[in-house]
Amino acid sequence: MLKNQFPIGKYVQPETFNRADIEGWIHAIEKLPEELTTLTSNLSQTARHATYREGSWDVQTLVHHIADAHMHGFIRTKLILTENQPNVCSFEENEWVKLPDNEVPLEYSLDLINGIHKRWATLLSSLPVEAYNRTMYHADGGVQKLADLISKMAWHGDHHLEHIRIALNEVEA
Repeated sequence: MLKNQFPIGKYVQPETFNRADIEGWIHAIEKLPEELTTLTSNLSQTARHATYREGSWDVQTLVHHIADAHMHGFIRTKLILTENQPNVCSFEENEWVKLPDNEVPLEYSLDLINGIHKRWATLLSSLPVEAYNRTMYHADGGVQKLADLISKMAWHGDHHLEHIRIALNEVEA
């Protein structure tokens, strides 16, 4: 059960980071839209609603959630870069997935993810390493560096990609 909940392992915040780490995180952000699109193209309704474990979100909900969470990540990045330690809050992800827009085709969220990630990766690639030390204050997590945010968002995308792979493998089995 825990294996399917955290198939790539739980997120571990890096204590230090360097240019190579940053480039790896940016690469993960850059590649996510294409990997998601490839994984979810031409899915049947059954596959769109497949889950990776009992009680989990289905494939469509996962894609919508990634769009929601990564929009937050992109906006938080811009806040960190333009404000002095901005305050950010979490969002009630389990409530967001209950909203009616969760029923639209997952392709709508793929379009959002594609656009956001292109802009996000462009912005991140333009920054000097020192910019990744800029901070925000997260209501639930305290002071966090831009590097922390970006490493977590890179992990987040890969984490849910693996959930989708597991769910789709269950349908094929």
